Amino acid sequence: MKKLRLIILLVPALLLGTPALAQESDFSHSSLVIVKITDLTGEQYAQLTSALFPSTRYRLEYSCLESGVIALRYYHNFTEEGDVSTAIRATLRRHAPLERLDVIYVDISSESDTQC
Repeated sequence: MKKLRLIILLVPALLLGTPALAQESDFSHSSLVIVKITDLTGEQYAQLTSALFPSTRYRLEYSCLESGVIALRYYHNFTEEGDVSTAIRATLRRHAPLERLDVIYVDISSESDTQC
């Protein structure tokens, strides 16, 4: 009976999550985003890379642990730099405990192709 309840609870969640996963590559824009994370540790960096970069929504362009600078390509449907900055801040903070995070550069491009 407990297994049946669990299945009843999980099936709608899985079905609701499926369209988001299927549309992960349907982006109209991409951005080069450069962030500066003060006192970035190796553990925080590992948390970020393991959470973000398996996704096709993010691609690591450059990183320097010593300076805390990370440049990434972010695929999205935003047209405003502020929206991109807010989304990146929220995403990075969700995946690692970051004290100070500054988005120092955002370049939005209408090209969304994930190929080099």
